[in-house]
Amino acid sequence: MLYDLFFMIFSVIYLPYFLVSGKWRSFSRQRLGIFDGETRSKIKEPGAIWLHAVSVGEVIASVPLYDQLRKELPGVKIIVSTVTATGNKIARERFKDAAAVIYLPLDLSWITGRVVNLIKPGTVLIAETEIWPNFITSLKKNGAKVVIFNGRVSPGSFRNYGMVKPLLKDLLQKVDLYLMQSQADADKIVSLGAPKEDVKVTGNLKYDAALMGGAGDAPDILRKKLGLAGGEKLLIAGSTNPGEEEKILRCYKEMAEEFPELRLVIAPRHTDRAGRVAGLIKSCGFMPRLVSSPETKALGQEEVLILDVMGRLARLYAAADIVFIGGSLINKGGQNPLEAAYHSKVVLFGPYMHNFEEIADKLVSARGAVKVGDEAELTASLRVLLENDAERRKMGENARRVLESNAGAAKKDFDLIKPLIGKL
Repeated sequence: MLYDLFFMIFSVIYLPYFLVSGKWRSFSRQRLGIFDGETRSKIKEPGAIWLHAVSVGEVIASVPLYDQLRKELPGVKIIVSTVTATGNKIARERFKDAAAVIYLPLDLSWITGRVVNLIKPGTVLIAETEIWPNFITSLKKNGAKVVIFNGRVSPGSFRNYGMVKPLLKDLLQKVDLYLMQSQADADKIVSLGAPKEDVKVTGNLKYDAALMGGAGDAPDILRKKLGLAGGEKLLIAGSTNPGEEEKILRCYKEMAEEFPELRLVIAPRHTDRAGRVAGLIKSCGFMPRLVSSPETKALGQEEVLILDVMGRLARLYAAADIVFIGGSLINKGGQNPLEAAYHSKVVLFGPYMHNFEEIADKLVSARGAVKVGDEAELTASLRVLLENDAERRKMGENARRVLESNAGAAKKDFDLIKPLIGKL
């Protein structure tokens, strides 16, 4: 009751922002537990597997486990839920044969209770340690088995959870199985109250997902489409955020004077920022050009490309010589560097990679990536890599080896989940 009250108070406080920001446009009534007749008929699947992944990153990381479930248990119905609209869209694309793709109900007891009672799932798989008290409680009341998979506990989450540790312990003991990305994550969840015997380390599904999702056009075809000539080198700054593009452009301006063969693609984290990024490019003395543009002429030294199309970045990395990972020069936590490692590309990132800390550390340790502290270090590291082609290629190969040697979590996860699914 106290949690429900807190949730309601927070919702009232959040409401003005929700309305002014326009987020209400993507809000689904499914989050209130309201489904149309067709969807209700699809989700009334007693004993089904319910897989929850909050947004795009979690959805993509879940694909290897979903495919493993499909391969091993072809007759079992799987229902997928997300929280965000973009996550829901990607889930519909990636999980076409799911019984249904829905939105997770708001974590209010009367809503979660109604939805869980409607679906009556046998096993519920929750990606990356999302702790929803009423949802998990409703599931256990209905007799479902609950599994946290690809579990991680970020430093921020660990601090926040630690503040409510006495209240959290009982809830964590309701989860039947924790499949954590690393031993550090396992130690954290145990210290917060999860039963040690129910916590297993199986690895990070993002390695499996990266191996599945990176193939596309051959590098030479991609480079030709981008207007690159033979001998030119390409730096791709992927998933950049406001406050980063300016730093990257200043760095590029200095490097372009020393290396006239260098070209740049900026891929903003949100493609709707393409116009703003174009303005920044002009202010730095360059001309912006959209990747979606039908223009086919050679890319000039005075031009900077902007990736303004969703879903193409991971494959575009194949055309790069060097990749910078955005969200890491500012305190955003970074983005997934494994998409570049798939294509054997050396990776650069800033000091803020806490959302991918374990992956980043492994890449740096294997000399497949370079961690820089600021804009000046980024410039210096770029210079070294541009001057030494052999070293750059060797580091890219190291990055690929890290990816390949750490894959396999999906099979480990399935083997531990299968006994909880029950009679098949």
